[in-house]
Amino acid sequence: MKIENLKNAKVAVVGDLICDKYVIGKVERISPEAPVPVVRVEKETYFLGGASNVALNLKSLGCDVHLFGVVGNDSCGRRLVSMIKKSGLNTDGVMVLSDRPTTLKTRVIAQSQQIVRFDREKILQVDKKYALQIASKVKEAGVNAVIVSDYGKGVVSEYLIKALLDLNVFVAVDPKINNAEAYRGVDIITPNLKEARDISGVEIEAFVNGIELAAKKIIKRTQCRYLLITQGEKGMSLFDKNGLIMYQASQARDVYDVTGAGDTVIAVLTAAISSGFDIKDAVKLSNAAAGIVVGKMGTATVSLGELEGNI
Repeated sequence: MKIENLKNAKVAVVGDLICDKYVIGKVERISPEAPVPVVRVEKETYFLGGASNVALNLKSLGCDVHLFGVVGNDSCGRRLVSMIKKSGLNTDGVMVLSDRPTTLKTRVIAQSQQIVRFDREKILQVDKKYALQIASKVKEAGVNAVIVSDYGKGVVSEYLIKALLDLNVFVAVDPKINNAEAYRGVDIITPNLKEARDISGVEIEAFVNGIELAAKKIIKRTQCRYLLITQGEKGMSLFDKNGLIMYQASQARDVYDVTGAGDTVIAVLTAAISSGFDIKDAVKLSNAAAGIVVGKMGTATVSLGELEGNI
């Protein structure tokens, strides 16, 4: 299969929309008020985060993307919707709800190190009627795959997953532990090591075969077809109900920022599968993409050209 075939993917992204803010500066002294660094702010930047970053990753690959989620009726929500539009993504699937603020994650960076992160959010389950409206809009979009980007903020629920599964398209989930039971029957789940540990209850590092034990428990619990566990600098491992299918070592040369790397993995993986790649080749592509994106600051994306040059 050719990399250009990724453009044939028609994918819906459903999940938690997040605004990522970066406050960048320098630390030159310690505060006289408390033993904390004083950051002299030089720049403030905003990025699409959560489900909107997944959608942006798909768009950078040339895919036909449809984004669905909610924002609050606030200045941050308006900023996020404006950013989504400016990136070339359609906002018809973005609902504005007054019962919650837009999730804003603010990271303070100095000397290329994250000093602290502030989260402004209200974790509240989206009403069932809105969830079913989202599923109905996904059906109208006529996509051949759905990515569920679950950051545990309230958009993703069991009834939403069931409605998406009824569409009979490929469903991939980037998970959170509090919704593990809701993922029953999806095609693939892509937890990182911490999420795999939390969902399975297995202390992965404590056993030689810890990751295999965790994978077995997660697959049994969720009845997913495939499980891809991302392992940071160690790469990623693909499993099904019969055990390990393949392991891919990390291709990262420089690791600057891991923020959003999971978004890139699930975006490339799903685009590849919905474009006709088999699961193993799709994993290889997503691993290459992860190796590229962690070398960039912020919630970044990867282009077809970059991907082609790294496989």
